[in-house]
Amino acid sequence: MLRHLKNVGALCLIVVLAACSSMNSKVGGVLNLDTDLKLVVTADSDINPDESGKPSPIFVRLYELKTTKLIEKNDFIAIYERDSEVLGSDLIAKQELKRLAPGDQREERFVLNPETQYVALYAEFFEYKTAKYKVVFPVTTNNIVRNKIKVKLSGNRIYLDK
Repeated sequence: MLRHLKNVGALCLIVVLAACSSMNSKVGGVLNLDTDLKLVVTADSDINPDESGKPSPIFVRLYELKTTKLIEKNDFIAIYERDSEVLGSDLIAKQELKRLAPGDQREERFVLNPETQYVALYAEFFEYKTAKYKVVFPVTTNNIVRNKIKVKLSGNRIYLDK
């Protein structure tokens, strides 16, 4: 009987430890020690106008950063062509979001690198010279309350939405 009790106890311990490790790896897990980001992106119907004014789909890149120094220092073309090089040691990770069409609204969730202090979103606008093409915001690391950011794309601008 005692032997069965030990086996049941060991099995329970294994199940609890496995559950803890898997819950921690999911966005919004019960034991949330990750740095989570919930990103809500809304694209107006007039986004990314081409030379004739016709709205076009757009790609948005997400950069995880240590500081904002290098992303603020560099212009659209430098980031577009050589992002890893110009962002250098500030860059922790990057990814391209799924293409946004005019009128799209999307919610995406990310588990960020533990070193991430800031996230930058960079929109690849056709008319980049007059565009507001990036937003940068701080994130709370190892958050119990998830980082939730709303971003809007309108015309040739990207901005934080209240």
